[in-house]
Amino acid sequence: MNGTISGTQENATLSYLVTKSSGGILNLNVTLGTGAAGSESVSFVVDSNNNTVLSATISGYTLPGSQAKTTFDELMALFGLEETYGGQVSVFTSSAYFHSTGTASMTYGTTTFPVTTYVANSLPESVSACGISSNITAFKLEVGIPPGTSLKFITYLQVATTSPTNEDITFQLVSMTVA
Repeated sequence: MNGTISGTQENATLSYLVTKSSGGILNLNVTLGTGAAGSESVSFVVDSNNNTVLSATISGYTLPGSQAKTTFDELMALFGLEETYGGQVSVFTSSAYFHSTGTASMTYGTTTFPVTTYVANSLPESVSACGISSNITAFKLEVGIPPGTSLKFITYLQVATTSPTNEDITFQLVSMTVA
């Protein structure tokens, strides 16, 4: 993810890998890369039966309970872009504001699937949804449905707004492995 949020340049890559799964207990390795600052890996143990973070291990130190959950929430917030904007796909593909420029087969790591590209009908575009009005000054969205799922997944999003906040966000999927 890179872009400018409220005047601050943000650049990061985030990946996670489930390394073990047994009885609903997941071992996750999460890696956050921040450009020149390098990267940091954190190992989590998560109980998916009750959505509890049991522990987090960072640089050999293990954090229990609430400390582990806070760390997990902070790192996984970047994946929240997918959830936040993914929940708005119907708005971002509405013919009232946006139109498709076509569909192409795209490959992300080991996974290939059709992806449709959407752009604004005109810029700037004023979009009203869920009681919020946004002034969009740049926009490109790519969405597709990975094989074996029914989830519309955002593979690329570039959106800049001047209201309600001044933001410029780019999110790009670079690799996916469908289990």
